[in-house]
Amino acid sequence: MEAQQLVHKIATTEETKSYLMLVLDAFQNMDYHKLNDLLDEEAYYEDMKKTAFIYKQMQIFKELRKKEDTYLNLSTNICTGCLCNDPQPVFVFTGNNSGLKYAIIIEFTEGEITDIYRCSEQSDWLDGMMPF
Repeated sequence: MEAQQLVHKIATTEETKSYLMLVLDAFQNMDYHKLNDLLDEEAYYEDMKKTAFIYKQMQIFKELRKKEDTYLNLSTNICTGCLCNDPQPVFVFTGNNSGLKYAIIIEFTEGEITDIYRCSEQSDWLDGMMPF
């Protein structure tokens, strides 16, 4: 499934689709400042406060830049791993130089992003990343 098709499948309104595309663009460009601006201040992502989540993304993006990645290509896949009761669609970001993969699952509740977390099954190991 193309990334655009997945966006249209999981985001129910045009506003949500546009918002999700902005979030995905921030990941593709490894722009943790933009992520910080986009994500809800009060929300928890990957079971951590937004500030800790953003810091973690900064570390991941730093590791990818060390591998000379300047951009992350976007694709999709299906996670059938340990954290998913049912197969879940994931967004997979692949380093344009290293080929390393960083996959995330984005959950929605009533049209709002309520969680973003790494899919360890579809992600490569990067320094500083916990296995779960």
